Amino acid sequence: MRLPAPRSPTRALLRASLLTLPLALGGCVGDDSGDTDSSTSSASASASASASASATTDDTTSTGDTSTAGTDPTSATDPTSTTDTTTSDTTTSDETTSAGPTSTTEDPTTTDDTTTTSTTGDPLHPVVTIETNLGDIVLQLDAELAPITTDNFLVYVDNGFYDGEDGNGATIFHRVVKGFVIQGGGLTSNLSQKSTLPAIVNESGNGLTNIRGSVAMARTPNPDSATSQFYINLVDNLFLDDPPGYAVFGQVIEGIEVVDAIGEVPVNGQDVPVDTITILDAYQN
Repeated sequence: MRLPAPRSPTRALLRASLLTLPLALGGCVGDDSGDTDSSTSSASASASASASASATTDDTTSTGDTSTAGTDPTSATDPTSTTDTTTSDTTTSDETTSAGPTSTTEDPTTTDDTTTTSTTGDPLHPVVTIETNLGDIVLQLDAELAPITTDNFLVYVDNGFYDGEDGNGATIFHRVVKGFVIQGGGLTSNLSQKSTLPAIVNESGNGLTNIRGSVAMARTPNPDSATSQFYINLVDNLFLDDPPGYAVFGQVIEGIEVVDAIGEVPVNGQDVPVDTITILDAYQN
């Protein structure tokens, strides 16, 4: 059952919201009913028992992999956590501390047999543009301090995972927690999870911190469970650096106003934007 949401989410609850929890698909995009507190929205995992086999989860700092059918990808209280549905090896961030991450069978230290580096500019600091229907966000990644995470992200970018060029649908920003984070990169417009690569090792503690405008990986309570879902910090969230922490791997260098605009959109009770925010294109500059 969903936990009551406090008026002012505590750090513990916000961190928990970054963890992905299985949630019911009921009350998703366009539905304003339900618990309006973003920090506990993912606690509705128990309600997902009756949901359909389109199990999904939310990938914010709390994203995690949930493989059970009927999970609700939109109700993660910790936007820095991802939730993975093991049915498709996808990770999404909307798990609360009440629900544990679904473990992946693959070695979390691996991402793919291929590695990707920037095709232009500094290979240690590749630049990626994410085009959305609300504007463009330009990220500069740090392959020097977060090599595994950066390479993992670039593989998804180059494979057309985020913008749907892979033929499996574009991903959206499925979770918005005002004054905290915006999270995306794991669910499509119908809130179904996309199949992902194996989870990667957590590179938190690399010297990069969860400051405003930084981009980091959402995951489940399992530190080494991040796959495709990422989040962008709307404010300084340094408590997310507390061990085991959420791995930061880059920074917004252009389009912070777009990030702020996304952070202000109306959401339903599960922190899902009422109007879909789609990743139209994602590419290396």
